[in-house]
Amino acid sequence: MDTALAAADPTSPWMKHLEQAHRLAHVAARAIGEESEPSPHLAPSAQHVERGLVAVYDAFDGRADRLTSLNIAHSRFWDAAILLARAGLSGALAALQAACEELVGAEERFPRVPLAVPVARPIQAGTDVPPSHVVPRTSLRPRFRAPPIPEPEEEVSVVALPEPTTFAELAAAAEAARRVGAEQIKAQARRRALPPPTELKPKEPPAEPPPGFAFLPPPPLDEDAFVRRWARECFEEVGMLGIQRSPLAGDDWRACQALEKRLIGAVDALAALGPVAIASLEPLALDAPAVNPMAVFAITLIGGCLDGRDALAGAERVLHHFGPADPPAAEPFAAAMKITPNPFIPTALRSLHASTERGCRALAVEVLAYRGWLTAAELEALADDEDPRIFALALPALAAARHPSFNRAVARALGHTDLSVQEAALDAMTLGAHPHVAAAARAAAVGRLGDRALVRLAIVASHEDAGWLLERMKGSPTPAAIEAVGWAGLVTAVPALIGLLASEQEDVPLAAGAALDRLLGANLIDTIEIMPEALDDVPVADPDPTPPAARLAVLVSDPRDQPPAGSSETLEVPSADPARWRAYWAEHGHRHEPSLRLRRGHPYSPSVSLYELDRLPLAPDDRRRLHRELAVRTGRLTPFDPHDFAHVQEQSLAAWAALVKASAETPGSWGRATGR
Repeated sequence: MDTALAAADPTSPWMKHLEQAHRLAHVAARAIGEESEPSPHLAPSAQHVERGLVAVYDAFDGRADRLTSLNIAHSRFWDAAILLARAGLSGALAALQAACEELVGAEERFPRVPLAVPVARPIQAGTDVPPSHVVPRTSLRPRFRAPPIPEPEEEVSVVALPEPTTFAELAAAAEAARRVGAEQIKAQARRRALPPPTELKPKEPPAEPPPGFAFLPPPPLDEDAFVRRWARECFEEVGMLGIQRSPLAGDDWRACQALEKRLIGAVDALAALGPVAIASLEPLALDAPAVNPMAVFAITLIGGCLDGRDALAGAERVLHHFGPADPPAAEPFAAAMKITPNPFIPTALRSLHASTERGCRALAVEVLAYRGWLTAAELEALADDEDPRIFALALPALAAARHPSFNRAVARALGHTDLSVQEAALDAMTLGAHPHVAAAARAAAVGRLGDRALVRLAIVASHEDAGWLLERMKGSPTPAAIEAVGWAGLVTAVPALIGLLASEQEDVPLAAGAALDRLLGANLIDTIEIMPEALDDVPVADPDPTPPAARLAVLVSDPRDQPPAGSSETLEVPSADPARWRAYWAEHGHRHEPSLRLRRGHPYSPSVSLYELDRLPLAPDDRRRLHRELAVRTGRLTPFDPHDFAHVQEQSLAAWAALVKASAETPGSWGRATGR
């Protein structure tokens, strides 16, 4: 019998209709929550939408008969639409009407063969990548906001007054009506007001036990409260580790594996805690006055590691609650969506892409491009997209797919007024091994992009381009120009870099030392101590440019109990001592042929880039540059990104090793391959 069951494919036509109905129902729910005018019809309509979505999730995941669930969802949405029509909410009404039409389309295209239902299996611990757990449970019911139902107004008794026949009687009747009205207002105020403080019986102050003692132990937790408490612990653990798993400066990227295993263990524990724990997560993420990036990451990653469309929908509701255009909400949501295994992620992302909100569309394109899920038709449309952010996100995907529209999109991007689009164009041309990438980068460096194009030119530079970068650095020794010379690999640049070590300009000696280390690989290292706060790059502008006289922890602490200053961090950086570098160059400089490209003391070849990518403790941005350098120097491409889990990065590096091994290498060559 099992062999006759068809898999429930999220990309099937009936599920696409169901996904659209799901999206439109949420549009209606958000319109109800944003309404400010109270109405007796809005709260009941929101409850109907909640129950309708539960039936939609039953149809998605097979927790009930799917056709019956479709009919229940249609009935609930129809009831909600009737109430919205009475409330006069035309936008939400139109969304629900469209949702009902999509449900009809889903029923018409429902397969006529039995569909398989996810089979519950014992929870198994994850290993090196986020797991996918099937937990037996009912579908999660969302909770939507709605304006409160207005309280019924009190009926005012009308006192019959005699019909006046003269002006005097009319004046007397008006005075009587005024007195009656004033008495009624006072009576209503007395009924609604609290008793005055003098009438309240004072409460007995509770007797406090001595410090360290208690009269009675706290009441025992019931089973559900115990589960929710540990669910919160695991939820916060996932959020903290997800945001902090990237290695710090100078750390090996493989060092984050311990944190990743701990994160996966927290997800396993949540799945093992069961349905009560899973149902408590969305309120935890929403229970904050402002967006909490760790909570957004946690709800998204966990929702992507649990079976079912309903768990993933909770993360989408959290995103819309805090705003998809707000970076503290959008960035962790995208970061988690890039690494989760839920099979409904592609359809959920395409629902976001169908939104009219710019932030939703940008999120969808970013994750779909990252995971290589954009179709040829979608890439064709994105090549002409007018939104600069979305256009920039689509360019690397066009390059990776070698799409026919890539050249046309690049030509438009290089002349774009938005500089981030020009940067994305140069990066995409590098990934695609475009034959004119060096000329485009050099033109951008003398144009509005300026220093932001120099390292991009260095990665693809010919011998002539490297000489131009050296002259540019001599004329304007900015940190970006110095870094570019280090990437370019020109041997004759070493004396000029050593000369810059004595510069009094801020950051120039450190940049020159790093460039020399990238060129020569001399391992001349200085150990410096730095406070942990200095390692944090906080992109928040301080409204008060005058720094405080003391640390915040000191200012808010009792003078009798001041916190310690804390221990400093030890950081290894390339030496900025001119004498050490002169001595090294005098001893070893004769070994390097001036006409060859140099990297880490060896004639450059793609194998050197792969070694740096694999073995050296480099920052994520440098590792992305090395990935692009491998692509442009070999003419080949395989997916890689430092944001992936360490195990996935190991697999990507193994794929790159096979490609590099199959490529012809000429040590020290300045040549570039063309895309295949």
